[in-house]
Amino acid sequence: MPDTLPNFERIALNRVTFGARDTEIAAVQRDGWSVWVEEQLNPPVGDDATLDHYLRSLIVHIQYDAFDDKRLNYHNVAVNEDRPLNYLYAPHEQIWSTARKVPWSIAPAETNRMEFELISGIFMRNAHSHYQLREFMTDFWLNHFNVAKSKGTLVAVSAIAYDRDVIRPNVFGNFRQMLEAVASSAAMLWYLDNAGSTAALPNENYARELMELHTMGRDAYFGKNPGGEDVSAKGFTDEDIVQASRALSGWTVQFGQNGALPGTASYMQVTYPDNGKFIYNSTAHNTEAGRFLGFDLSTITDNNSSQGKKVLDLVAYHPATAPFICGKICQRIFGDTPPASVVLRAVNAWNVYRDSPDQIEHVLRAILLDGAEIGTGPCVKIRRPYERFIAMIRTTDTVVGPDFAWTWYFTDLNDSPFNWATPDGRPDTNEFWLSTYAHVTTWEYMKRISDTGGLTTSFRAQTPVEVLKSPTLLVEYWLARMIGTTLNDEAMAALIDLGAGLPPPASGDIDLYWETAFARHVIATIAAAPEFVLR
Repeated sequence: MPDTLPNFERIALNRVTFGARDTEIAAVQRDGWSVWVEEQLNPPVGDDATLDHYLRSLIVHIQYDAFDDKRLNYHNVAVNEDRPLNYLYAPHEQIWSTARKVPWSIAPAETNRMEFELISGIFMRNAHSHYQLREFMTDFWLNHFNVAKSKGTLVAVSAIAYDRDVIRPNVFGNFRQMLEAVASSAAMLWYLDNAGSTAALPNENYARELMELHTMGRDAYFGKNPGGEDVSAKGFTDEDIVQASRALSGWTVQFGQNGALPGTASYMQVTYPDNGKFIYNSTAHNTEAGRFLGFDLSTITDNNSSQGKKVLDLVAYHPATAPFICGKICQRIFGDTPPASVVLRAVNAWNVYRDSPDQIEHVLRAILLDGAEIGTGPCVKIRRPYERFIAMIRTTDTVVGPDFAWTWYFTDLNDSPFNWATPDGRPDTNEFWLSTYAHVTTWEYMKRISDTGGLTTSFRAQTPVEVLKSPTLLVEYWLARMIGTTLNDEAMAALIDLGAGLPPPASGDIDLYWETAFARHVIATIAAAPEFVLR
């Protein structure tokens, strides 16, 4: 029978994973919370061996026709093959080149394939990775440094490398290093328009979001600062945005344009290859940057990206940055009002280890190990729709496979990967996800667990024989698996009534019942219970 209250291990795991499995809870109870945390903070490069083998073994068919310029129609099969998920592992330059150089009639089919592999990969990694803390923090940083595929093809195809090469390797690393990796990534450069910034017209989009969203936060914005007070120790002004945009002009990607090689005179022009790689182009750099956050950028005169890097130094190490970002991490873990003691520990660790290559690892250790808050109640953080779906998959041992459905799942709720259009990222407050529409729509997605092509499971095979003897035992077993506690008397009675609909073996197709009616009603209803919605 499930417990009446969740235990420390379940609460702690649910707060920093995509859903605690019963086997993981048992392992933490056996080995200790600190052992689990330390293992999670030291993942291998890339996926764990089991997940890596699974992803690389998958084969998905792709077929499309070519466009005939003379006949002005599609005919003759251009591609018809069974193909591994090659784009998940392909170099960014290859992906960029495919999207840019194949005939226009073929490019949509290949770029659609890229999106399919990217989003399927995220679903599968979130559901099946042994290193759940890395998945949890990857999700956090992808939202913090949000880019949206709706911006256009170049952002969408660059998102594969953004997830794989920019965010994932840095989730436990140094924030300043991550900040530069993001700033120089094709996805961010194209999404916030810095790739098109010019010497004559420096684009201010990225410069503003760098300070307002990525580092110091909205509360550190002082607008035009009409009083003329020096507020650089507190935050930034419109003038700081202008100066940062000048310093960061010339940070772009190679897309076949004219420019100059880094460190050479701007008049020594070359034509860049069209490969999507970062380049500092001095011909597009504005040389008039002045005072930024109290530092005179005009004193940096070398003909390379040093002014832009100084801007990144100043915002990464600004006094407002640590409390802003640590507060967001703690809010993601604990809820709208995280414990003040945890935030303070996180900020202290952030500042002490600001120059360490494992800065964020120390911050997480301070949050997760230097106090008992992580495994104690109350549980008040709402799982957003996507999280709830993955948690249901994980707690029912459902296997996720590649499926084109994942490219549109939760888009109607603005909760699909790379789907949030604006740079602020998805809201991380309970209020935003509390609407009746969000709850009912999420429930409808969860009820499809038995007939979605990308999911494989067998609820009957997972259920012990002795549990089948009683609807009460049946409900209690799955509550213990998915939630770990009983529900209130009214909810328990309703679930038992649902479970009582199990037909005897001699009446009808019992397998069909288990994989349709049972999944649609009992499992989905458990996943809709407040005790499952809150983590």
